[in-house]
Amino acid sequence: MKIEGKVATIIYKNNTNNYTVVLIKTDDDYITAVGETHELEVGDQIELEGIFDSHKTYGEQFKFSTYSKSMPKDTLALIQYISDNIKGIGKKTATNIVNEFGDDTVDVIRYSPDKLKCIKGLNEEKINFMSEYFNIEWDKWNVISYLSKFNISVVTANRIYQNLGKDTINIVETNPYSLLYFVKTLEFTAVDSIGQKLGLPLDSEARVSAGIQYALSQITDFGHTCVELDVLTEYSSDMLKVSKEVILNSLISLKLDEKVYMEEIEDTEYVFRRSFYLAEKNIAECVTRYSQKNIKKKNYDKEIENVSEQQSLVLSDEQKNAISTCLNSSLSIITGGPGTGKTTIIKCIIDILSYIGKTYVLCAPTGRAAKRITQTTGKEAKTLHRLLEITKLDDKDLDMFLNYTVKNIEADVLIVDESSMIDCLMMNNILKALNASTQIIFVGDVNQLPSVGPGSVLKDIIDSKVINTVYLNQIYRQSSKSDIILNAHKVNSGEYPDFKSKDTDLYYINTDSVDDTISEIRSLLSYRLENFAKLDIIRDVQILTPMKKNELGTIELNKSIQNVLNPKSSKKKQKEYGGRIYREGDKVMQIVNNYDKKFSHEGVDIEGIYNGDIGYIEKIDLEYEYLIVRYDDNKQVDYSFEELDELEHAYAVTIHKSQGSEFDYVIIPLFNRYPKLFTRNLLYTAMTRAKKMLILVGSRNTINYMVDNIEEKKRKTGLKYKIINSL
Repeated sequence: MKIEGKVATIIYKNNTNNYTVVLIKTDDDYITAVGETHELEVGDQIELEGIFDSHKTYGEQFKFSTYSKSMPKDTLALIQYISDNIKGIGKKTATNIVNEFGDDTVDVIRYSPDKLKCIKGLNEEKINFMSEYFNIEWDKWNVISYLSKFNISVVTANRIYQNLGKDTINIVETNPYSLLYFVKTLEFTAVDSIGQKLGLPLDSEARVSAGIQYALSQITDFGHTCVELDVLTEYSSDMLKVSKEVILNSLISLKLDEKVYMEEIEDTEYVFRRSFYLAEKNIAECVTRYSQKNIKKKNYDKEIENVSEQQSLVLSDEQKNAISTCLNSSLSIITGGPGTGKTTIIKCIIDILSYIGKTYVLCAPTGRAAKRITQTTGKEAKTLHRLLEITKLDDKDLDMFLNYTVKNIEADVLIVDESSMIDCLMMNNILKALNASTQIIFVGDVNQLPSVGPGSVLKDIIDSKVINTVYLNQIYRQSSKSDIILNAHKVNSGEYPDFKSKDTDLYYINTDSVDDTISEIRSLLSYRLENFAKLDIIRDVQILTPMKKNELGTIELNKSIQNVLNPKSSKKKQKEYGGRIYREGDKVMQIVNNYDKKFSHEGVDIEGIYNGDIGYIEKIDLEYEYLIVRYDDNKQVDYSFEELDELEHAYAVTIHKSQGSEFDYVIIPLFNRYPKLFTRNLLYTAMTRAKKMLILVGSRNTINYMVDNIEEKKRKTGLKYKIINSL
């Protein structure tokens, strides 16, 4: 249904997601309306489309899906509109304009502005500005009103208008699929609906071209950078309901326009998304240049001996070789599992660099990984986002990320920890930020899960065999006493883990059902762990699970664990949102990158909170509708209630989300079998997250199945091929 009225009051506006609560004065009453708005002001005359809905706290509200502004229809409203929006024109002059031209005022301002010269107080500059403003507003709201017929929100419609201007309607009617290139948040299905309503044929070039690119993005959303031509052709043909011949003809055009790229790898033709292909190409060229650099070799035995004495270390030949190799290479990689001395090597390299007067930068992909390497080395480590000053970014705009202008890294040596987490787009940005003379040291465990984003960059570079790579295999003294580390290496080698009943840091609790598994976890958290060790049960213990859904997924586990660790209390405020209850004291995780989020940290104003950051709800303010989260690195961030979809509870997180992090105590429920998820490297990654204690709860058959299951889906990438062929 539709309602029409004037904006009486803007009760609330969230500037991040544009959610607005507004009081509308209609001819008969005042109505509270809620929805997304753009540039809405008190006094605006608007028409809203939506439904009435009853909110349990705030009563009846009109939830609008779209709205349109209209020029004020009565004299007083028009006077107010002119005086509010046109700089330098007050109510007196605005009244004179309306009195002079009456019902023709808007038309005179838009089409015959010269007639306004008769009004005292108006000069040519003010007249031109007023005419331009009225025409822009008219065009914009005409476009927004037109797009609303296709269920395009006002905020999205405004983004479209900002890109296409007053020609928007003509462009949409000529080729609605062009919208996908201007507004990356639009889905193909929404635009295809417009195309079908406008009567475009299924095999129109515009539709097929856009559909192929959408299909390619769908297929490569699982970490691939490319897909076999035959697979893409068949998938696109089925999705678009056109022949394979039509798809192949369109692919030729897309290739010629460099919107997709094709490459033959081992006798198979692959199709790449533009950004992924160019990122891999840039990485390959950079890696090749580094591999061909002639760096003057130096004997660092004396420096290594001095550092080992200062740190009271007895370094193995393997560690000494790693240090020397890295210092004598333009680009090098250190890879090894837990307990193999990666951190010790980094500390020694840092100390030697300081001793010989070379500058260095230490960094990691995530906040938790950066914090961990800072704690273990005693030296500051930055996140890649902070280091490269990546802030304003649309996560869906891959071309923007490919061409992002990053800050140059001014250092003699760059050391990147947890490098297995770096995808091809981020690696491209790292490499283009470096000076030609900067040495690079990548450190990581290549046997862990690949990056969340596209590619398997570290593995591909190693497999190309053109870069000096140090493989660490020896487990060192203290680590060799850890059953966690010993058994993680066994799992990685394809052996079943051994479990002891005492004098161990690795425990196994056998269960016969999902309910038993949940019951054991609840009792561990309720009292057993606290009786066993001195710990903060919420902060020190982390549940890691392979999945989000079902009884042992993060969604259900978080509800269950919240009731154990942070139950409802009259002393704690809470807010229900999106099916979750957020309560003071809750452990939560940021689940999307929010580059615009502003907060102050140690007296410095900062922008950006990132996917995977874990914190704790410190305060909930029900009156002003916001809460405060204090993150592990002590930064304090405010969230309006309408931003709570950016937060999830983090008592239990997926193993994928735990990459780059370590936790003192880890519990892993493993009962159900899901062949696509339950793989060896998933179990290995989960086990290596635990520092002090690891508890596996579930079925021994499930654990053994995971050790045996190496059928993980191999990512399709072209980086290794590009490196080898660029030599």
